Amino acid sequence: MFANNFISRIFIIIKFSLNQINTQNTMKKIFIFLLILTIGACSKKEDKFVIANKQVGKITDSTRVKDLKTLFKNDSIVKKTEGEGAFEPYDEYLIYDKKQNKEILTVIPVKAGDENSKIRQVEILDERFHTGKGLNLLSNFGELKKTHKIGKIEKSFKYIVVFIDDINATVDINKSELPLNAQNNRSIKIDETIIPDKAGFKHFVVFINE
Repeated sequence: MFANNFISRIFIIIKFSLNQINTQNTMKKIFIFLLILTIGACSKKEDKFVIANKQVGKITDSTRVKDLKTLFKNDSIVKKTEGEGAFEPYDEYLIYDKKQNKEILTVIPVKAGDENSKIRQVEILDERFHTGKGLNLLSNFGELKKTHKIGKIEKSFKYIVVFIDDINATVDINKSELPLNAQNNRSIKIDETIIPDKAGFKHFVVFINE
């Protein structure tokens, strides 16, 4: 919001200046060039926390495991291997914001034990990450319906899983958020009309390469 207001003010100032200055085209080109640089700088600053199709902040569909150290050089990265034994093992890279002293992302690659592997999915753990329409971890189902395209809705043991088609993501909603008669009744089909607008998100996962 601050960046948008700042850019708007820059436009007004430059427009006023161009109307007042009766000079050659060279001066106008300089102003336009400075405007482009300003907008570019603001956009890059905002992109740090953007959620989009195949993108979470600095992570995109071309990002590899070996790139994480560079992308998050000011943060802390902890690697864990899960699922060993009965299940196929997979790696988790936990990204911690040192300034905030908390985990902000959980990154899972396509292949375990491979530094060249691309990223399969990213779980959002920090409310600063948001879509272009303002959806974040602290949003609710009502806000989701208003801003994004909802695909299928499935039930798991503990959660209602809502697929968000336009950003290739899912959010998990606790079954306890549902009306009492729908929480454990298998005969009731869960759709958008059953889930309360105020229901919050337990998990928010974006699929990068899947």
